[in-house]
Amino acid sequence: MVKIIMKKITCSLMLSTLLALSLSSCSHINLSKPKNEEMNKIFNPSWIKNLDPAYDSGNLPIALQSPLIHEGMVYVGHNSGSMKAYELENGKEVWSEFDDSTYHAAPIAFKDQIIYGTVQGRVISRHYTTGKIKYSVDLGASVETKGVVYQGRIFFQLRNHQVFCLDAETGKILWGYKRSVSYLTTLQRASTPVIYKDRVLVGLADGTMVALSIDEGVMLFETKLSTASKFVDVDNSVIVLNDKVYIGPVGSPVSILDPNSGKILKKSDFIASRAPYVDPSLNGEQLLFGTPTGELIVADKNLQVLHKIKISEGVITSIVPFKKGLAVSTTAGEILFIDSKTLAISEKFVLGHSYSAVFGDMESKESYLSVLSSRNRLFTFH
Repeated sequence: MVKIIMKKITCSLMLSTLLALSLSSCSHINLSKPKNEEMNKIFNPSWIKNLDPAYDSGNLPIALQSPLIHEGMVYVGHNSGSMKAYELENGKEVWSEFDDSTYHAAPIAFKDQIIYGTVQGRVISRHYTTGKIKYSVDLGASVETKGVVYQGRIFFQLRNHQVFCLDAETGKILWGYKRSVSYLTTLQRASTPVIYKDRVLVGLADGTMVALSIDEGVMLFETKLSTASKFVDVDNSVIVLNDKVYIGPVGSPVSILDPNSGKILKKSDFIASRAPYVDPSLNGEQLLFGTPTGELIVADKNLQVLHKIKISEGVITSIVPFKKGLAVSTTAGEILFIDSKTLAISEKFVLGHSYSAVFGDMESKESYLSVLSSRNRLFTFH
């Protein structure tokens, strides 16, 4: 009886071996496992990093900064006080350099450097492949925005309502503009400067937008935008489109201005949470706004509403192109993939933590999407 059983086992093993050999010799047969349904999703993470620093119970660290994708790398500030660089494809750490500070914005790329500001008030330039420091400049207050480079100069806005212009190559301070802001209740965010011809356009915490000369920082004009009685900050960045300026303060309608005189040409019937997304294929004929109430609004260049749809219970914080559609982040712990024409949601990715949100900007580049959640989780999708 034992011999019969052993023969059956031996025959079974031989058949299995022969079957495996015959299959391996047939190149047209796919031996891989069937594709998981997850692999067909838009938001299928290539890698995820937990960047939460050590913290005391009840003192939850929140990330306000944003990542940068550049030359096959992802750069992002870690709230433990270090700037870090990861390989875009697999998330392997390339370098980490201690700055002894946290961050409120994304780095920018300039030649072979990445340049960024810290909450401690320093602007730092590092080599993008090694992390070796080139310069570090103390500006005296938290650097709230990412830099904007124009003709070898770099511009930042600080928490104390100053705008600085530095030489991007050396870090030398060329000029600074100081605004006296008497409001005690501000959101402590800042509008990223934008260059238009010979001037810098920037929104300020007292509800105004100013134009400063690039060469000397002299104020060319100022325009009062906010109609609110509290939280009047002009935190949204300026968009210049067809020689018109589009900008919206917190709690007030979006305005169209003449960038040469500052004259208000028109105001919208809605409030936007961030600067609009402009589809390059539409030649500036339409703008897509997110709102504080979770709506997406398509408006024409005269701010007439063409289409409106509610997609979230959170504030819309960022809209970027990704995989032939648009990725939209909110404060409700989600990233949404929408059709750029119909605004229909086709997929939702939940960030996974009850306190998750996206307060910064998503980065979409080199066919990747990089997102830092408020709970210090760095997601990179491909």
